[in-house]
Amino acid sequence: MYGREQAIWRSSVRKPANPKLYAMFVAQAKAKYSKWPNPGASAWVAKKYQQAGGQYVETTEADRRKKMAQKKQQRELENKKGVKKKEDSKSEKDKGKK
Repeated sequence: MYGREQAIWRSSVRKPANPKLYAMFVAQAKAKYSKWPNPGASAWVAKKYQQAGGQYVETTEADRRKKMAQKKQQRELENKKGVKKKEDSKSEKDKGKK
């Protein structure tokens, strides 16, 4: 499992397509098992999630980085808009005082 196979294995990750359903089973596992995380509890979560119709989505490192970059740009735009709104509200208050 060394070499190319290991690189392929690490480059992709399976994530739950329905995070809320998965989180529900994780909460149940935490209540059921005294130690979290452990292999038995994780296997139980995966089994229950799949029995409930949950599926996993394959994601790659490139996809994750792209999504992170998009989120970062979105936060920056929201911060800029927030700064402009604050400046606009200050200028409106100044106009009302004059």
